[in-house]
Amino acid sequence: MSTFAQEKMMRAHLLLIQEKGDYYDYFSQGESGMWALTNEADKDAAQALLDAKVASMGTNTILKGLGPENNGGEGPSDFEGYQAIHYDDSVSGADYRTWFYKEVDGDAKYYKADNGNSDSIVEIVDSSEISTLITDSGFDPSQP
Repeated sequence: MSTFAQEKMMRAHLLLIQEKGDYYDYFSQGESGMWALTNEADKDAAQALLDAKVASMGTNTILKGLGPENNGGEGPSDFEGYQAIHYDDSVSGADYRTWFYKEVDGDAKYYKADNGNSDSIVEIVDSSEISTLITDSGFDPSQP
């Protein structure tokens, strides 16, 4: 499940990468398009910059599509029961895409949604896409 706080953090991460400042310098983009921390020793410094960006975002228009921060409205609560397992901010046509795992009637199901918008969530039914997702994310379906 992707919470409001997680969505806010993902958006802050995207903004900091786009700004190409100090935060950006701590990361490198791999072949898969994912941004990864280059040096584990920089983790605390990068986290501090990310936390500051999240705090500065408040409730401005950047967060408009996320819905309310509580579970009583649309937005974050629409992802109830979904476990975010992979994230990519280099997807064509979207700011970012998040992939999810959800157990449905004892079966493992996989979904994807763009830009934290639950209206865009779709089940992945193509077995090769699921296989690629599991490989790229490192997700172990036997240990959800």
